[in-house]
Amino acid sequence: MDRPKRAFILGLDGASADLVLFLMKSNVMPNLLRLKRKGVFIKALSSLPTHTPTNWTTISTGALPGTHGITGFSILTKGKSYLERKSGFDTRMVRAEFLWQAAERAGKKCILLKWAGPQFPVTLKHGIQIDGCFCVSCIHEISGPKLYSSIRNDQHVVRINVRNANEWRNIPSHFINPLETELILGDDLKCKIYLLITGSKGKGYDRVAISKNKDFNDVIGFISPGEWSKWFKFIFKSGEKCIEGTVRLKLVWLSSDGNQIEIYCSQIMPVKGWSYPTGVDEELVENIGPFLQRVGYIQEGEIYGAWVDYETFIEELEYQHRWFIEASKYLSKKYEWDLFFLHSHAPDYILDSVIRRAEPLTASKDTDNRYYMELIKRTFRIVDNMVGEIYDEIIDGETLLAIVSDHGVIGYHGDRSITQIIRDILIKKKLLVYKKKTSVGVATKPQKRSGEIDWSKTKAIVHDDIYIYINLKGREPHGIVDPTDYEKVRDEIIESLLEYRDPILGRSPFTLILRAEDAEILGLYGDRIGDIIFTVREGGKYSEGHGIYLPTARYGMSSIYAFILLAGPGIRENYEFKRPVHLIDLAPTISFLLGFPPPQDSQGSILFEAFNEEIINFYFKTR
Repeated sequence: MDRPKRAFILGLDGASADLVLFLMKSNVMPNLLRLKRKGVFIKALSSLPTHTPTNWTTISTGALPGTHGITGFSILTKGKSYLERKSGFDTRMVRAEFLWQAAERAGKKCILLKWAGPQFPVTLKHGIQIDGCFCVSCIHEISGPKLYSSIRNDQHVVRINVRNANEWRNIPSHFINPLETELILGDDLKCKIYLLITGSKGKGYDRVAISKNKDFNDVIGFISPGEWSKWFKFIFKSGEKCIEGTVRLKLVWLSSDGNQIEIYCSQIMPVKGWSYPTGVDEELVENIGPFLQRVGYIQEGEIYGAWVDYETFIEELEYQHRWFIEASKYLSKKYEWDLFFLHSHAPDYILDSVIRRAEPLTASKDTDNRYYMELIKRTFRIVDNMVGEIYDEIIDGETLLAIVSDHGVIGYHGDRSITQIIRDILIKKKLLVYKKKTSVGVATKPQKRSGEIDWSKTKAIVHDDIYIYINLKGREPHGIVDPTDYEKVRDEIIESLLEYRDPILGRSPFTLILRAEDAEILGLYGDRIGDIIFTVREGGKYSEGHGIYLPTARYGMSSIYAFILLAGPGIRENYEFKRPVHLIDLAPTISFLLGFPPPQDSQGSILFEAFNEEIINFYFKTR
């Protein structure tokens, strides 16, 4: 029977089904279009909230959020202090079995290459896992990306000073007035390097030499404006602790007089310590090159690590995805595997960053949305090239290829998050009281703490985009709402939300306001959801591209719809579902095709409609 022996599961974070279909038709993603014609394309409904950790856990377990327990970026459990909230990327918070755990129970081998969602502590026992940290942070890194500048004094910039070169040895005699600066690389673990700024005759200062010891004979690299250095291995130290890490530099800007300079430093990853089992990481660095877990990234003014410009961002994505390709080829050839998981965060990176300016409905009149649309296309081309090469080099006639996204991203109008807006509503109604109030970050990334709450006066809080929790006496550590007033307080909050008028929509922006017990219809239940759950209409004045909307939301060129693309043995060809499915359906479908029981907490359906006649006939014959 034509049934796959193994499966390659490729995750594309933030890739909207509608946008991907548009990019296929526009010839931006020819490889995905080729696979669509060879297989089955399906629009898929995300779980609420339509966020990264929630939906990669849904994909990986086949379970709904109420079952798997990852109810957002930050998990607040009823009955525990607000300060005890946990990360949605911690596997210890997951209450359901993962697909790779189910596969291992059946004796199968798995490889996870930077797979998404909760990944640490590692839950594999017999396979291989390469990293898997969240896109804007990494528990393994020595340092995130940094920008060193003699020009800027921004919060996220490391200030450096340029001066006349001093105490350098063996500088060539034809160098006239060389200048110098130094970089302290790393955070807790540090390494100092020296830069000698020199020039060409008649061209001014146009080159920088990199040295570890101020000896020109020991220079380890040169860079000119706009160029990257090669990758370096340096020893980073703190007291007695020493770790070898990999780093490369880009000379972003150098003035002709040499006094103004900007240097971008990539994320610094250790050579080892980010693989299971140990040693595979060193093997990959030796054979493939240094691992770049995250890139310099900006989202509407919120900088993660460092930010230079979109060209540098694209260049880092190009390196990262070339590494993904080569690492996938290397691991798939050297090691035994039945399931191979690979994740790219590139679509979500670019869409979170520029969708507002690329989308004609939300771009300001003085914004050239074509420039930002081209950045989206360039990013999706990088992803599409990776898909094509993996398909051509790794996927054979016995391998199922499953491509899946977790949610889409849509354009938005506002500068304030819906969390901030609801917080203000609760404050106005004297339901939420702060001792000292500060701002919160963008809602599509983990929320910052927002100041000290006065729990003695607070009846309700808003948390992680779609939840409102009642400070209930007898349940919460500092509860003040008497249980007899519980429904009264909930009704007051719901009425306050319905009274609110969005400045753009001219009406209440809420598409859904549910009591916790009614949210079971959405797969939200248990002690990790709020007492009230809400979502908002697309097009309002708030600053989120996903997370706060229903999975069916559409706006302009994009939507929140995720997608699944299946191609390979047992799969129909050139077929598109007329109906959407749920992301919980992927794990049991893969399990069925590979012949092992689905994850034990799986709640999804097997997508029989995607199968060819031979598989269907075999299934019903054996029942």
